[in-house]
Amino acid sequence: MLDVLSSLVYSTLTRFGFGPEPNYQSVKEYFPGSKPDFICIAGPCSIESPRQIETIARAIKTKKISFMRGGVFRAGTYPPRDSNFGLQQDLLEHWHRISKRHGLKIIVEVLDIREIDLLNHYADAFQVGARHMQDYALLKELAYCRKTVALKRHPGCNLNEFLGAAEYLVKGKCQPILIERGSSTFMDHVRWDLSVSLIAAIKRITGIPVIVDASHGSGRRDLIEPLTLAGIAAGADGFLVETHPKPNVSLSDPQQAYPLKCFGALFDRANAIWKLKRKFK
Repeated sequence: MLDVLSSLVYSTLTRFGFGPEPNYQSVKEYFPGSKPDFICIAGPCSIESPRQIETIARAIKTKKISFMRGGVFRAGTYPPRDSNFGLQQDLLEHWHRISKRHGLKIIVEVLDIREIDLLNHYADAFQVGARHMQDYALLKELAYCRKTVALKRHPGCNLNEFLGAAEYLVKGKCQPILIERGSSTFMDHVRWDLSVSLIAAIKRITGIPVIVDASHGSGRRDLIEPLTLAGIAAGADGFLVETHPKPNVSLSDPQQAYPLKCFGALFDRANAIWKLKRKFK
């Protein structure tokens, strides 16, 4: 009797993959209506000052970027040593004002569902960070914002869990973008391990645009360009990059900050591969 019960439990777990059966039919049926343009999201890890915003905005606006990114919510692996935890509204206001003067749109990360209404006055698009990929209440609320919502994959989640989270967005009225930013891994040559195969697999399943984030996907400045280009060759519709005028003195994650002076060349190479891939589809 015990053997029969054990066999039944094992077969059931095997059948369902040790978890709920994947169910993201709306994701499979999603198609934006036309092929997406090349997507580029660029800017610093953290918004530091009006001067920094001005310098970066002036440089990246020379290329056709989709959104300028930047962190204005102070939170990290460990609590900050000072009292500057949470939304830095003064920096958000400076960022919004300067970006508009340069004709740039901004994408703002949302960490707290209670701040969506406030951020909605400033943000042209929203980002859901990896830590909040499975914050379903947040996803459900953002789904009904008529804006772009970029969803980052949690480093511990697989393809089915990622697309399951995306299912919450496609049921609403937003325009979703998926971001591959690497996994937790036993590899010790990178901080996170970018999955180029996951990008290719997503493109076989859904029409949701997907972009590659090699800044977080490696944690290494010297690997950002090759991994970005590899991701686009695998099917990504564009890329995200953290860029800074002086990477070594960036207040956040300096080791993965890409030099602002090199951004233009990276954009041109990535865009060239994207255009070539699109030509032969």
